[in-house]
Amino acid sequence: MQQTSPPTESLQHRADIAKLLSPLRRVRPRVPFWNLAAHRIPTLWTLYRGLLRHVEHENIRHQIRTLFRENRQITSGQATKEQLQQGHKWLDVLKRARAGDTRLQAILDRVDRIVAVKREEEKWRACIHQVFVRICAYPCIVVYNIQQNEEAHARVRPIFKGSFIRQTLYNRLLPRIIPQPENIGGIIRWRRNARERRLENKDELHRWIDDLRKEARFERELCAHEQGPHKMEFLGNALNEWVQPLQDKLGITEDSLLRDIERLHAPYPRKLLFQAKQARQRKLANKTRQKEREARGLYCLSTLKRMRRGPPTHILAKMTPEQRRLYRIAQGPAEGGYTAAVKVSLGMKLRSPSLWKLEGGQEENQAMLEAMEHKISSENERRQHRGGDEREV
Repeated sequence: MQQTSPPTESLQHRADIAKLLSPLRRVRPRVPFWNLAAHRIPTLWTLYRGLLRHVEHENIRHQIRTLFRENRQITSGQATKEQLQQGHKWLDVLKRARAGDTRLQAILDRVDRIVAVKREEEKWRACIHQVFVRICAYPCIVVYNIQQNEEAHARVRPIFKGSFIRQTLYNRLLPRIIPQPENIGGIIRWRRNARERRLENKDELHRWIDDLRKEARFERELCAHEQGPHKMEFLGNALNEWVQPLQDKLGITEDSLLRDIERLHAPYPRKLLFQAKQARQRKLANKTRQKEREARGLYCLSTLKRMRRGPPTHILAKMTPEQRRLYRIAQGPAEGGYTAAVKVSLGMKLRSPSLWKLEGGQEENQAMLEAMEHKISSENERRQHRGGDEREV
């Protein structure tokens, strides 16, 4: 039986159907959806940024950031779609509340109070967890004061001591905080990379504009002898239309570079300078109190750390045991008695150079002190002889 080919009309009909169905066929991307710009840009710049911009309660803002941070681990397309739909519903609620909807504002106030209570519970739960971890690690600890644990965490909070990060093209005058927040370094690093990209784009835009102008001049010279309707020019009459978008982009880039220069020459904020002055006064007062405590014999952790610190390695290798012992004594904060004598012998400066010389008394009191010493020695000798006589009996 001979097989016949389908008619031409049937083939054409099949081709038309395939052409209509081909755009509807699902195309699976080669990369995960969370790396696609079609997902990242609307999620970050429309949803996340919109939520943070329209929210007016700090606790709700913290909850939004926490949810986005937790949902970064979702890899399911369906679960991601559900979370995004819920996020857009919250965005609509925040917009309506900010527009003046009193009912939604009352609801958001109640949600803010609920989140505040949950945050407080989570903070104490984490604190108690750390306490039990330490108790399990050190069984000898039976009672641990939670309030002291909170104070210990407060000791490592960022502290402003009065110094600054100097102004550059990438940052204005900033307080130097210890420990330095990671966000400040991230901003400076991002701006440095952005300025390098802008400089490269500026050079590239200048090259493109020069190439277009050279191409237009070449075409004008090439077609200078041609006349009539067959004369061909691609760039000669439309050069401005080709160059204008590039010049607009170049203007935006140059404005960004000028803002970097304005950032470098920006005036110092008076409020920040006043805070730096107060921080330096507090630092001086703290150091003064520390020196007073050391004079009374109350050593803090920094004092003990300084006393344990040795000289540089290349100097320590050449020191004798006696020199090491004297150096260890001189590291102490005391400035009297044997410690002061050791410091003077090593050439170290004292806050009160003549104070340690008064250990034996003032000159006008030497006669009285010698008489007292002779009296005490005589009494000691008498008691020793009397004790010897009693033993002989």
